[in-house]
Amino acid sequence: MGRRAAGGGWSPAVVLCALGLLGGAEAAAAVGAEVVIRGTVKDQGGSPLAEYPIRFIKTKTILNLLHFSTDSQQQEEVRTRTDASGNFELKLVPDPKFDYFYLRFYDPGSFDPVRYSVPGDLDITRRLKTGTEVVVDRVIQDHPEWPIVDAMIREFGGGSNRGRILRSLGLPERRETFPDVAGRENWWYYAKGICYQLNSDAVLKIRRYDPVLPPRSAF
Repeated sequence: MGRRAAGGGWSPAVVLCALGLLGGAEAAAAVGAEVVIRGTVKDQGGSPLAEYPIRFIKTKTILNLLHFSTDSQQQEEVRTRTDASGNFELKLVPDPKFDYFYLRFYDPGSFDPVRYSVPGDLDITRRLKTGTEVVVDRVIQDHPEWPIVDAMIREFGGGSNRGRILRSLGLPERRETFPDVAGRENWWYYAKGICYQLNSDAVLKIRRYDPVLPPRSAF
């Protein structure tokens, strides 16, 4: 039997204990609950991005007592893609063994780095731990150089050699011209280890080498 305080009420200790048990029961009920993550992915102009990958990432900190150090473990738990209208939905039970949860709107196998800037991860940890639904509307920003690349592709033609090079690799880090030879250019992609030797739209030679930093004269 619980002890009653003078005057017939319950003692503060009993009340606090009951509240603690209630709070523990609510927390226990939340563990293992399914969470729905839904939203949209659009480009900078507001158009939906179809078949765009969304990856659910979980991370945790690992303590190494032997070396008094910490390390981070990161795993992709599940992924999905947007539909034709740019909508997506994920249903999952958050892993209680992990500390933080993110949505990653980047897959190196399908991302278009010429058209878009690489988006950062979106931290949804707090929303994931305090509710059963997370709504996310994500805008994928254009790459800062895209307007220039797009204009050059239109100038040369999308089916031309120069147009295809620009659409695949973006702006060259250096365009080397030869005043004595009209139309002769070298397009240097230092970070990718490629140099296209061009005469107007004809590709004379493709040089490949180990990727390097651009020389100062290229800026």
